Amino acid sequence: MAFLMLTHPGGVTAAPFDAIGADLIDRGWSLALSGYALRVYVSGATPPPVQALIDEGRVIGAIVGELFKRAGAENGEGRVADLEAAGALAARDPAGFARVLAAETFGDYVGLVRLNHRGEPAAFCDPMGGRPAFAWRRDGVTLVGGQAPDGLAAPDARLDWARLGDIMADRRRAGAAPPLTGVTWLRPGTCRRGPDLADERVAWTPAGVVRDARRRDWPDASALRRTLDGVVRAQLIGSARVLCEISGGLDSAIVAATLAAVDRPADLAINFHRDQIEADERAYARAAAERARTPLRYVHRAPWRITAAGLTAGAGFFRPNFEIFDTGYDDLVLELLAETGADTIFTGHGGDVVFFQMVADALGVDLIRGAPCEGSRVERLLEVARRNRRSIWSLLAQAFRGRAPPWVMARRRAPLVLTTGEIDGASHPWVDGLGGLPEAKRAQIAGLAISQGVFSTTRRSAAARLRHPLFSQPVVEACLRIPATVLSQGEGERSFARAAFADRLPASIAQRRSKGDLSVFIGRTLAAGCGTLREFLLDGRLAQQGVVDRAVLESLLHPEVLIFRDVYGELLCAAVLEGYARGWEARALPVSSPPMGGGATAGETSAVSAA
Repeated sequence: MAFLMLTHPGGVTAAPFDAIGADLIDRGWSLALSGYALRVYVSGATPPPVQALIDEGRVIGAIVGELFKRAGAENGEGRVADLEAAGALAARDPAGFARVLAAETFGDYVGLVRLNHRGEPAAFCDPMGGRPAFAWRRDGVTLVGGQAPDGLAAPDARLDWARLGDIMADRRRAGAAPPLTGVTWLRPGTCRRGPDLADERVAWTPAGVVRDARRRDWPDASALRRTLDGVVRAQLIGSARVLCEISGGLDSAIVAATLAAVDRPADLAINFHRDQIEADERAYARAAAERARTPLRYVHRAPWRITAAGLTAGAGFFRPNFEIFDTGYDDLVLELLAETGADTIFTGHGGDVVFFQMVADALGVDLIRGAPCEGSRVERLLEVARRNRRSIWSLLAQAFRGRAPPWVMARRRAPLVLTTGEIDGASHPWVDGLGGLPEAKRAQIAGLAISQGVFSTTRRSAAARLRHPLFSQPVVEACLRIPATVLSQGEGERSFARAAFADRLPASIAQRRSKGDLSVFIGRTLAAGCGTLREFLLDGRLAQQGVVDRAVLESLLHPEVLIFRDVYGELLCAAVLEGYARGWEARALPVSSPPMGGGATAGETSAVSAA
């Protein structure tokens, strides 16, 4: 599923452009599209689609990924976007073209255009960041891709240890610019142009959606249902066999039920369960699968085996890859894909943020400050107070006194594994410029930024199309327009979504207030792999560079400590960042051209049984 887009301005840069292309072919890449001074290469078992942008009969650009019609989704229809007449606008005004795509289409696309008058490049990507993209230069050639290639196309990138330390201090920063010099991140919903892609124009932000929505009515329940139906229909286009994850929670149940509602129930639903009672949701999953008319397979998960190979599996990605750490999960999904021949996997990822299952006290602050609500404002405030086990007077004090809300990615004390100190590193651009927005909407936008990790490459996403319809642009925008005090009201969270899809769900899930807990499962996995983690981390690069406190780390890496002490998030983060750092240092790439500006600164055994 890897892609690589190349362009050059002409003249002497043509020779390295041709040399890089020949080297990619020798390394197993395939040429998917060719135009004057522009080419697209793909690799992998499931390469992404590539479309040409044509102006006056010439290929002037390309789009990698899928684009669907926005209006179709909002009408409950799944329709592919037509780009036949798009080339002229892309050639004349690439930033304007990016804005049109953001307004009229949705999908996981990345585009590259060669501007003819100077041979300069312009690159853009979809608002949700569904296909992460990064750019760099080699010998005058501009390259755009999602993963770092080897050979002549490889980026001349170096680790930025200060930035890596910021991520270790606050994992929420991992979704922003990568901790590398010499690489430019194409931020979601933006267009960059110029010789070094330094000129950035913003086409879409979640804050812009919220601000625009404050001037108009928000979608009702039927509109939300219709939009999700349209997204799912679009994401089903081209699918032969479909798997659907059903955890037992609300979000995955809504997706499974929507597949049935559009008359394409999943060919098989899968539920992963663990030995711990709090991590076994088979009863809920069975009820959801029955309503979704989907056969269900239970898959038992034992703690996965942590290995040195698994710890370095994310090496070579531009960003630290937290999705690939659980190698056992990929093993089990790949086993089911091979057995069923499925080519598409639907998940409920993103629903907790999009439907608003978070920071309930922010809802109280917004209600006090006049945010819209349904019914009695006093009753809504009392409900929030009960949810937070707080008095209404403490919510009033918080609203008028103010304090640093939980979405802020600013200065904070370092976590336990770090040496004491504070950080000031760059955060995700979505959380900048949120002044004037309601408190809960700020939290929701910060949650969206963190949730972009679901688009990271994994072995399962390389073997099948991974679909997250709740985290699609039409659904996200619909829920950004709905006030958080309406999305999540009463004494339970995600109340708007529960009501909107109630007739598609079993009552046990629609009315459920609890949620499965994987902390014991993760703790046992880390405890069992303690020896490997000690060897990997205690004398690793993070400890040598002072990113982690070796003495504190050593005191934590004992099975008896890990079973009873919840430091799992910090240890997982340290393990992922250590593998990332080793991978980039091992590349030892030669320097052949100046870095591009605008970048970042400084096997498990399964037990499968039929339900």
